[in-house]
Amino acid sequence: MKRARRVMATPRNQEWLLALLPVFPVVLLVMRLWYASRQDTQTLLLLVQSISPLGMLTAVLLTSVWVLPALILGGRVLGTLYWISARRSSWLVRTAQRLPSWVVVLAVVIGLFSWQLRFLPTLAMLAMAAAGLTIRDRFPHHEGLRTAFCYALPLMVALLSYVVLWPAISAAFAARDVPTSILLTLPPGAAVLLTGPVPEVAARTLTHGIAIAIAIFAPFLVGVIVMRAPILPLTALQVEEEGKVTVLVGYLVAGDDRMFTVLGREGAVSFVRNEALTSRVLCPDPGEVPRTPVNLHGWYVEQNMASWIAPSRPTLPVDSRCQGRSAG
Repeated sequence: MKRARRVMATPRNQEWLLALLPVFPVVLLVMRLWYASRQDTQTLLLLVQSISPLGMLTAVLLTSVWVLPALILGGRVLGTLYWISARRSSWLVRTAQRLPSWVVVLAVVIGLFSWQLRFLPTLAMLAMAAAGLTIRDRFPHHEGLRTAFCYALPLMVALLSYVVLWPAISAAFAARDVPTSILLTLPPGAAVLLTGPVPEVAARTLTHGIAIAIAIFAPFLVGVIVMRAPILPLTALQVEEEGKVTVLVGYLVAGDDRMFTVLGREGAVSFVRNEALTSRVLCPDPGEVPRTPVNLHGWYVEQNMASWIAPSRPTLPVDSRCQGRSAG
């Protein structure tokens, strides 16, 4: 008891962490503009002057919303696992204990709609592990609850996952898609192994090592994804000057009553007078080319639930101007 009081009473000044929270999105925004400007300072200054910060922040949040459930669930599972294994406090345990249960539930719901289909078994594994470890921690002497949440429920969820995902699992094995096959088959069965304590000798190395690895690599992964996120509308402008018709395909930076400013896909900035503009069309987002044909009743493994259940636009022929050719 004296040791526990001494650990909990240790002052820890961590306000600097709160001060650093707004820094990461700002760094991402600046790096995204730097990448879009092809490392040209003048183009960077033009983009900073023209682009709305709210629009940039929206693009970053929509692109990286999936990382929040991963951090919350990972912190809750690793911190609680170390606590029930070693019964010692640490920064990871304090982080897990400060996460309210409703935040964990909300993280699961956000992950359900924002994570790709191939990562949903991992989400189910983390959710079952968080539930089982929480029950084991809060009700250590309740054998019935521990059996239900640590063994029975994970087994039922694993069985249901295999039944529902069987068409996608068989398609992944038929296509010899090893990463997708592992992501669809391994996590549901591993959920039962994460609801109990691990040997005390290896508990700290295992839990804290994984947590540190996540803290190091997650910002780099988010940064790589944000660097590829669109920040400006892709537009095709048909221009006629001195009887010569050209098509300029690029990102619309700004426009007024005199001219349009366009950032080409190669990084060059063009200024088009309104008198020379004959037509303009908004080009569709080319999106990311699917890497695997594996799907579950038309729901491809690289799609999240939000994009699958949302109404899709009708498939129309791509305008020739978006391909750099004049119309008609």
